Amino acid sequence: MKENDLSDRKLKIAIALAVALIGWLCLKGASSVQAQATPANLSPGVQEVVRLSQAHMSDDVILSYIRNSGVSYHLSADDILYLNTQSVSQPVISALLKAGGSATPAPAPAPAPPASVPPPAPVQPVTPAPVVAAAPTAPLPGSEVTLGYFQAQLAPYGTWVEVPGYGLCWRPAAQDAEAGWRPYFNAGHWDYTDDGWYWRSDYPWGEYAFHYGRWARDGRYGWVWTPGYEWAPAWVCWRNVEAEGFCGWAPLPPGARFQAGVGLLWNGRVAVDVDFGLGADAFVFIPFGHFWDHDYRAFLAPSWRWPVLFRASILANGYRFAGGHFVVEGLGRERIGLLTHHEVVAGRIDFHDARISHARELEHAHAVEVMHGRGPEGRDFRGDERRDDHRDDHH
Repeated sequence: MKENDLSDRKLKIAIALAVALIGWLCLKGASSVQAQATPANLSPGVQEVVRLSQAHMSDDVILSYIRNSGVSYHLSADDILYLNTQSVSQPVISALLKAGGSATPAPAPAPAPPASVPPPAPVQPVTPAPVVAAAPTAPLPGSEVTLGYFQAQLAPYGTWVEVPGYGLCWRPAAQDAEAGWRPYFNAGHWDYTDDGWYWRSDYPWGEYAFHYGRWARDGRYGWVWTPGYEWAPAWVCWRNVEAEGFCGWAPLPPGARFQAGVGLLWNGRVAVDVDFGLGADAFVFIPFGHFWDHDYRAFLAPSWRWPVLFRASILANGYRFAGGHFVVEGLGRERIGLLTHHEVVAGRIDFHDARISHARELEHAHAVEVMHGRGPEGRDFRGDERRDDHRDDHH
């Protein structure tokens, strides 16, 4: 009887070990399938959400990223299954579906093999038919800076394309040469000048596209430049993340319009403490310790930190109009000097293009004329008076 009990116990132990081994093998196989089941066409935005989830970021942070990214997420059935295998929470998946409208329907059958996905349509140049109505304003009478002039100067360095909602735009070829390219980031740096923070570009076309016009991000073409005819040291929105040791900036969108004597407008409002509808992924965030570097690529905050830095930041645009000049103070000369432990000396801007220099003189004269009799120069965009004497103290 005892021998039978012993045999039964051994049999039960053997069965238990076998079940455990089979379970372990199944778990290993499932994890292997899970690791290899990434959909081939998973969009970069969804991949970023997966990375945030794998980094154990809270749902609040990930949902904030989805809301502020400005990306439209169209999920297929395979995408939703994949997100579930990656332990992405249901609230996050629901937010992705809401941001994209609904799951993408399956494509209609085609003669080609279903596994092959056609490449994106190539960027086609548009016949130069000027769409002046798409520009924020018209050039001043007598100005040599016109749409035709911009077309001629920028054509060697990119392609003019027709973009729905924006009209005729210029797409720089530079963004094809480097992943993650964006305006006011690659091949350039900040200098402080008599007109405030000036973006000094290393591109031969930088004198046009970073000091005139605006930038927009299109789903098909990427970053495109929309023509404009008012000069500024830079058309950007600034954010200060002083508690984290970062500052950030982003190109202003086409809806930001300048009016001499009034200032920068957004949706009909004077742009004071206005975010211009820009989300976290429109900004580059750089540590204050590297603000004066001439190549920011190595110091860009990783993308998973952008939503956190964006939420912790405050607007610090610092636009003002003084002495007939549109001045971009950003975070401010003194503040940047304090935070970067660097003496900030105001330099002067040298124009390499005589037409640009002439156009700017016209803009300056026009601005003074508009402001004549409308109050003291030196007021900021709140309408307050500001003394501009400190500009002379630094020369």
